[in-house]
Amino acid sequence: MKILATIKAALKKAGIPEKYAGKVQKLFNIESEENLETYIALFKENILPDIEEAEGSAKTAAEAAAKKAIEDYEKQHGLKDGKAIEEPKKKEDAETDDLPPAVKALVDAQSKQIAELTGVVNKLANSVTTSQKQASASALFKEAKLPEKWLSRIDVNSEKSVEDQIKELKEEWAELRQSVIDDQVETGNYRPNQYTPKERTEKEWADFMNGESDTSKDSSVASLNLDD
Repeated sequence: MKILATIKAALKKAGIPEKYAGKVQKLFNIESEENLETYIALFKENILPDIEEAEGSAKTAAEAAAKKAIEDYEKQHGLKDGKAIEEPKKKEDAETDDLPPAVKALVDAQSKQIAELTGVVNKLANSVTTSQKQASASALFKEAKLPEKWLSRIDVNSEKSVEDQIKELKEEWAELRQSVIDDQVETGNYRPNQYTPKERTEKEWADFMNGESDTSKDSSVASLNLDD
């Protein structure tokens, strides 16, 4: 303990805080006063600046962290400098508070009417827009030649475009038709391009057999190449 007191005195004399006495003793393994001034000088010139810089950085970081923690806490609990924050009144409220009660009631009523009218106008605008979209969608749907009852499956207000919805319906329709064909093929009932001859009266058949009518040239009857 005597050597530690001696080091403190030497540090004080050199203008160095006494708190570093223990560090100096351990750093240079000082057990006597021999070469003490040299050790103090080495510590002051080569080691102390780095220690002070590190301590300064640590202090700054600690202060910044503490400040941020306080700010976060105040923000979370609606505080400012440890006190509750009073929300300022809206400009409109501040202005109407100074009006006579009768005038204030009139202003409030007008504001309510304006808000309701704005809602009606917005609703009407949305309705018109929807009608326009539906008309456009109906035209595109008709061009796609899809079943009419499927038109109700188009949502004009969907985030997905009408074109994409129609494309999906066309793909579904193609798959449905193909499944029907597959079923007919499987059961042996599939007849591609099947033709049903038209019905004829007795006179039309007689004219046809005698070759006295254009009906004898009906494209529905194949030629047997029996002419001379």
